[in-house]
Amino acid sequence: MKLESVAEKKLDTECGFLKCHHANLRNSISDEQLQELSTLQTDEDRFLFVYKLPVVHEYEVKGSSSEKNEREAEQLKEEGNKAFQNGNYQSAMQSYTKSILKTPWAIDGDSPNANSTRQLSITVANRSATFYHLEKYKLAMQDIDLVLSLDYPQELRYKVLDRKARCLLATKQLKDALEAFRGTLKALDSAKLPVERKRKWQMDVQIMLAMLAKNKVLVNEPRILPEDAILPSVTGQQNSRYVSASSAVNIEETKDTGRFAVAGKDVKVGDTLVVEPAFVAVLLAEHAGTHCFHCFRGLEAAVPCNQCSRVAFCSVACQTEALKTHHVVECPILETLWSSGASIICLMALRMLSQRGIKYFLDMKGILRKGCNVVNSSEKYHPTDYRTVYNLVDHSGTRTAQDFLYRTDTAVLLFKCLRVAGFFNIQSKESEHKLTPEELFVGELLLHHLQLLQFNAHEISELQLEAPRNLNSARSVFLGGGLFPTLALFNHSCDPGITRYFQGTSVIVHAIKNIHCGEMIAENYGQIFTQTPQTERQATLKSQYRFDCICVPCNEDWPTFNNMHQGFMRFRCETGSGGTVPKCNNVIIVPTDTSDFMIQCPLCKQYTNILKGLKVLQDTDAMFKTATRLMEEGEVRQALDKYIEILLLLDNTLAPPFKDFHLCQQAIRRCMLSFGNKSVMSEKVTK
Repeated sequence: MKLESVAEKKLDTECGFLKCHHANLRNSISDEQLQELSTLQTDEDRFLFVYKLPVVHEYEVKGSSSEKNEREAEQLKEEGNKAFQNGNYQSAMQSYTKSILKTPWAIDGDSPNANSTRQLSITVANRSATFYHLEKYKLAMQDIDLVLSLDYPQELRYKVLDRKARCLLATKQLKDALEAFRGTLKALDSAKLPVERKRKWQMDVQIMLAMLAKNKVLVNEPRILPEDAILPSVTGQQNSRYVSASSAVNIEETKDTGRFAVAGKDVKVGDTLVVEPAFVAVLLAEHAGTHCFHCFRGLEAAVPCNQCSRVAFCSVACQTEALKTHHVVECPILETLWSSGASIICLMALRMLSQRGIKYFLDMKGILRKGCNVVNSSEKYHPTDYRTVYNLVDHSGTRTAQDFLYRTDTAVLLFKCLRVAGFFNIQSKESEHKLTPEELFVGELLLHHLQLLQFNAHEISELQLEAPRNLNSARSVFLGGGLFPTLALFNHSCDPGITRYFQGTSVIVHAIKNIHCGEMIAENYGQIFTQTPQTERQATLKSQYRFDCICVPCNEDWPTFNNMHQGFMRFRCETGSGGTVPKCNNVIIVPTDTSDFMIQCPLCKQYTNILKGLKVLQDTDAMFKTATRLMEEGEVRQALDKYIEILLLLDNTLAPPFKDFHLCQQAIRRCMLSFGNKSVMSEKVTK
């Protein structure tokens, strides 16, 4: 679903100084000042106006000190050692991970934390041993690579090299295993071991080398990547303009509807229509201990930030990227942002700037001032191009002065955080209330981001399972927010034609029904006709997204799932389905207890034989049971293929809304969600 319905309510339900500050600001501003604010036409003027109000400076933003704790880290490591000695490897791994996150980490050897960095390398090495015993060889090797990049004692390197060699052997990477055993043998020269123990270890390694040498051709067996490690491709050709979309997707625009997606050719259920990385994505604070703060993957071998213990990363690659971009800015202000009670949209507005750096935006200033809109040009629409998000709808023309006051006040907080974090590459001037032109431009962008994110950001989720392969009890869990420039162009329908799931912070969009050429390809903003009555849907969409929904379920007032009448069937008129006669497209309502098999269409007056439709219903009932059994057995791909086959049969004969059709759609959604982010409750590890 879109984020507005979740994120905008957060300030009303969670503690934080920002909520109280907003209240003080509303009470202190006069009617004349509010009227003056309402007359301002640009975000630059609005930001400057609110920034000059004395009340917005009643609080001071300070960077927080590091939460690293060497003493606590040592205690946690000892807990891990005891658990390891007792054979409780899972518990040991968790204690080691907590210790790793708390250990100070020096960037260079001259730092006062250099000794702690050596201790960190030892703890990571210990954790690699737990992964080895748990037969999680890939994670063990990931830890060993981290160990070897740190200040790990030379006399102990033989241990981790030997462990890596055996992990490679277990994963049938024979060529790499041979090199790792050779490295182990060399490292044993520096080992501080009793002579007999060293000699025995050397002999064991030489035996492994001799065994490997017997193979005339040593090769590494191809590594099979997890299904969720590879993004799928769109169905058919890539769109020539909208690079994240299939060529089956066209973007059109009208004065009344704005921009929206339509089918440029017939789309079939199951087709992949969009595969898109997030322009910006921010993890919720409550998941910072279980998911990578950069890519949202579940944490197994957590890699720490070198400055704080608030967040963790799934790999050195994610840690490195985060520390080069957004986290190097956000690290000292993250606690302030979280404690303020600011919504995920607020953090996304700031991340849009922190992940690129001020120079990028200053260089873009002239282009943005000219109002260059990549959507209305012939240029490629790329998800990493800031112009694609800058020009998304923000409804600034319909906002009230109170709305602008609330959002600009939030923008001021975000601006203060950026200033304290050194985003402007100058010493913090938090005590001064003067703005440079560069600072004012950043304040303007923050306010603009808060407006456009309100209507265009999406919830990034994962499927949470109680046990592996058990989809029946699965539930969708809100991980954080993301902005997807192409997906943001899709309009809403209460009967959506697509569903989406996420791999990390990338979105994959599939069709969940047949969509004919020229028809709108609609997503859903959280209001589905099967669950919510028409009047309630209309009111919510009007309030949150500022439009009157005119989708088919709203226009025809389709019943919710529980109110769908079981006493009638909705047959498609067969006129024109195979000959030269124009297609009728009418729906014929037939009582389930009818004794007639030839039914006259009240529109075209031709007759349709419903025997075929009745036979389809019988066949699909048995097929549905087969598909459900396959899903329960964990054969999700086969189950999905069967559900799609059922939906195609139903769609050719009957017209929604009817229960069997929507039950099948829901099963298709559930299968597709299982291909994206997911976690198993019994396997979750927390900090």
